[in-house]
Amino acid sequence: MAKTQEVAHHDHNGSANAHGHDESTRFYWVLGGVLAVVTFAEVVIAEFGMAVFGFPYWLKFVSLIVLSIIKGAFVVMYYMHLKDDKKLYQFVFIAPFCIAVSMGLIFLVLFSGHVGIAG
Repeated sequence: MAKTQEVAHHDHNGSANAHGHDESTRFYWVLGGVLAVVTFAEVVIAEFGMAVFGFPYWLKFVSLIVLSIIKGAFVVMYYMHLKDDKKLYQFVFIAPFCIAVSMGLIFLVLFSGHVGIAG
């Protein structure tokens, strides 16, 4: 009579996990679904926000920026595995990103009334 041997997979902490990659794969599928829903919300807000929902332009703009930042954070933290890195590496990536987003928003506010060279 032969014994069946169950293969135990180990997670990042070294503990045995009988499910193996099923849980991590499921997590990434769920995360992909969440990102798809957020993308769908962005498209709906961008295309129909002012006409159907009566959003003012500034609310449409701010909501799209916030949703984009949330999506970017999920992609960076989970798909690029930055979540498990040292805090220094997280800071080195996130600090310039925040500075770039802030500068972009400041320039948008500063030059939103600018017509152009001919104007």
